[in-house]
Amino acid sequence: MTKKHSKTASSQRPRWLLPAVIGGALVALVSLVLFALANRQPAYTAKVQGEPRAEIDQTEIAHGDVRFETPVESVFRVRNVGDQSLQILGEPWVEVAEGC
Repeated sequence: MTKKHSKTASSQRPRWLLPAVIGGALVALVSLVLFALANRQPAYTAKVQGEPRAEIDQTEIAHGDVRFETPVESVFRVRNVGDQSLQILGEPWVEVAEGC
């Protein structure tokens, strides 16, 4: 005697489901790859070859008239434009000059 197995509605999957899932995964993968390639930064080209070199965005800052004992803050951006590692040892030297 043989038993007939009947498939219930809950165990049946539509035939289009597997190709749709695979297609969606491929679209997502291609989108991620294109996004990653579009956001790449260009390769760094050093201005100085064979040594480190510091480049400072500004060498002077004028704060105008400042009352005595009033704190002021200045920001200098230091960037290595050489192709070797730049090390800054010790405290940087800053000269404060009174107005003219």
